[in-house]
Amino acid sequence: MRHDKGALHAMNYGDCYFCGGEVVEKVIELEYRWKGQLYIIEGVPVGVCQQCGEKYFTAQVSKAIDRIIEAKEIKRTVSIPVKEFKAVEVL
Repeated sequence: MRHDKGALHAMNYGDCYFCGGEVVEKVIELEYRWKGQLYIIEGVPVGVCQQCGEKYFTAQVSKAIDRIIEAKEIKRTVSIPVKEFKAVEVL
């Protein structure tokens, strides 16, 4: 199954397990952590709850994500700023 940004295949994800909201398929940029590294995967088709934001992946998409992460190919590298949350900053 191929997913292109311009041509979504209407997958029926059902209602959200957590809140009962409508789940609609979207193409997202996925932040994925693996072995201490942060990866960004572009163009991932996923069901997103319109009410609470929970994400749902099909088995095919999950397997594809695993293959993408394990592959050596990198599209590009970006620098990501890191900040620390300090409890004293909470008002």
